[in-house]
Amino acid sequence: MAASLTIGELAQRADVAATTLRYYEKIGLITPPVRIGGQRRYDESVLGRLEVIRLCKTAGFALDEVRLLFADDAPGRPASRALAEAKLAEIDSRMAELAAAKAIVEWGMRCTCPSIDQCTCGIHGDGLSAGRSVPPATRGGRHGAATRTRTSRRPTGRGRRS
Repeated sequence: MAASLTIGELAQRADVAATTLRYYEKIGLITPPVRIGGQRRYDESVLGRLEVIRLCKTAGFALDEVRLLFADDAPGRPASRALAEAKLAEIDSRMAELAAAKAIVEWGMRCTCPSIDQCTCGIHGDGLSAGRSVPPATRGGRHGAATRTRTSRRPTGRGRRS
């Protein structure tokens, strides 16, 4: 296919800044386009490559890692597989951290103490700061089972100092 897209046209179609395209070109993620009258002219096939870059970034790969993925042309793509396995382990770890964060927020939402300063459920005292990985409330502690519903107490002002 003939090179037909200017950098502005490509940037608009790919929803990527022109400066990003120049940077991707500089670091080798996209091949330098032909120039007509000094102006970059990209083939439409670069749109597919830009979509793969976007997907890789969404999955959490750094641009250096994306470059490695593109460069891996060995049979079975062992470098890509190793990188993907490491990324999956990283994602699993982040998911565990998010699950713990969710448990903390849910624990805090069940708290019926009048303020953080007067809190007796332990989220900031003997709770997680003491190295506990899961708040006691998520194990049926002081605030009951996770299915307990909130009281009608309004949350405004909660945790604010006077």
